[in-house]
Amino acid sequence: MEQLIKDIAKVELHCHLDGSVSVELIKQLGAEQGIDINEQHLQADKDCENLETYLKCFDEVQKVLQTKDSLRRSVIDVAEQATQDNVKYIELRFAPLFHMEQGLAVEEVIAAVILGAEQAMAQLDIKINLLICAMRQHDIATNSELFDRVIALNSDLVCGIDFAGPEAAFPPEDIAPAIQYGLDQGLNLTLHAGECGCMHNVVESIKLGAQRIGHGVAINNNDELLNMVKTHDVLLEICPQSNMQTKAIESFKELNLPQLIEQQVPFIINTDNRTVTQTTLNDEYVILYEHEQLTLEQMKMINKQAVNYAFLTDADKDVLQARLEPVK
Repeated sequence: MEQLIKDIAKVELHCHLDGSVSVELIKQLGAEQGIDINEQHLQADKDCENLETYLKCFDEVQKVLQTKDSLRRSVIDVAEQATQDNVKYIELRFAPLFHMEQGLAVEEVIAAVILGAEQAMAQLDIKINLLICAMRQHDIATNSELFDRVIALNSDLVCGIDFAGPEAAFPPEDIAPAIQYGLDQGLNLTLHAGECGCMHNVVESIKLGAQRIGHGVAINNNDELLNMVKTHDVLLEICPQSNMQTKAIESFKELNLPQLIEQQVPFIINTDNRTVTQTTLNDEYVILYEHEQLTLEQMKMINKQAVNYAFLTDADKDVLQARLEPVK
């Protein structure tokens, strides 16, 4: 069964760059840079206390991701992992403002990640696009300036924006002006919401213009809100094992994927953070199969459906669709 799942060509739309860099590369970068890395702090415990505890792992990873070279190599590293899952298209998201501790400018951070994506695509059978994460805890002016600088780079590989960080402390209403500013600039928007158990945040995020919802699991058992997602044609970026770790769900059954499929609510399965969560995309699908959440044919179907919600041109969507296995 594991091989059958691995053979399915996949799309991944919710993968954090810093949370997915392999332990091996982090250790190597630490040795090269003379930075002590506590390996125990790189991965969240399977019985993690909550989202805030989970997010602390990023502090350790980011110690070694402050140079152009380390950022470039991190993208190649994550892309290599994704190809092992037979991922044909991935959107990697990262927060440029967290990679400036050694003096890099926003433009230099993004350029280094772009270079890594270009080199990875030249070496590997995968297409990569990039999502820029603003942080919920940052003020409106900071996030608006970030978007201005992203737009000025005019890179075809930067396909949209996201707002990450502590959702409970900074709900959608608090960041609405910065969200609207990004949308006004013509940027595609995916938005973390519903990861801390608040259904209201998912509703408000959709109202604010999110084309996709990161996680969204708070609404997975609410028929009325699932119908709202379907009506607004919004895709849910579901990250099963991460959601278990952060206590967003207490069991995989809570994902309620058979009902989502029955109601034709679009969703895709993702890793969120390969290293922090200690997972692969193949592992995620295997677990869902074992918990009777998805069949093999449904896995193929949701991946083909997800192409419609990828931040790609229509021409690129057609190319990607042709690379995914047909659904019987």
